[in-house]
Amino acid sequence: MNFNINLPRFYCKLVLTGFLHLIPVSAPAQHYNRITYDILWTKGSLLIVKWDFITTSVVVLLIILGIVYTGYRQKQQINYQLWLKEKEVIGQNQVVQQLTVDKDRLIDEKDWLLKEVHHRVKNNLQIVMSLLNTQSAFLKNNAAIAAIRESQNRVQAIALIHQKLYSNSSVAYIDIAVYISELVNYLADSYETHDRGIRFEQQIEPVKMDVAQAIPVGLMLNEAITNAIKYAFPNKRGYINISLGTLDDNNIMLTIADDGIGLPQGFDIKETSSLGMEMMKALSKQLDGSFKMENNNGVVITLIFRAERKFGNIENENYPARF
Repeated sequence: MNFNINLPRFYCKLVLTGFLHLIPVSAPAQHYNRITYDILWTKGSLLIVKWDFITTSVVVLLIILGIVYTGYRQKQQINYQLWLKEKEVIGQNQVVQQLTVDKDRLIDEKDWLLKEVHHRVKNNLQIVMSLLNTQSAFLKNNAAIAAIRESQNRVQAIALIHQKLYSNSSVAYIDIAVYISELVNYLADSYETHDRGIRFEQQIEPVKMDVAQAIPVGLMLNEAITNAIKYAFPNKRGYINISLGTLDDNNIMLTIADDGIGLPQGFDIKETSSLGMEMMKALSKQLDGSFKMENNNGVVITLIFRAERKFGNIENENYPARF
């Protein structure tokens, strides 16, 4: 039998056994000693059990305290890591907020600068119109006066675009329907079409265009409407119909039609070299479109060009992107 002398219960048993051996054993007292021995042994056993229970309880308590302390330390470490992460996230959020503020400020500055550019261009074009008007006052030749007047209308067609871009909340595009309506009103007032019995009809879809497309379209409209006013109705009333809308998923069609006298016999658009006709040809090429002029109960001018879906960072939801 092996004894572990390091255990507390071993020492308790050793002391109890030695104490019992010191008690004298005599014949008359054997029965009494036996009872005493049993009682002492029982008490010693209880003492050992009690000591084992205390020892076990202390060990269990230490284990529980160790587990609690370990959990506490882990929780502290987790909380510290979370604090570091939170601090990092807060710092990143502050950087993002600052970048957002800077971006908004730069966008506002860019929009302000673009508006200022459009405003100055419009003012410069109005100065050019004033100079042309002043120049026409010193002319006696009717053809020269008419040429200056047409030049003024062309300049106004461009100036009106910059005016719309300056006055809009967005400087990237204009609503072409509003622009066409204002351009038609300007030309009608300029040539006094109401007094001549010429009326305008418009079917314009709310298409958004940037300045790169709006200027050629505006100049094309100016030339076509001016020609119709000047030549389509020499001795009668009539109408000029302007329509603009989607032809298919990728193209826009602009049509200017009148019910006037039509094109002269033998008219060939390729052979015609007037300033207005050459301008319309050049403008259609600038728009990467196709240009056609034909007789159909009057003159019908058709321009088909590709729709731009995106204008800077502004997306035109009406038309798909160019492929």
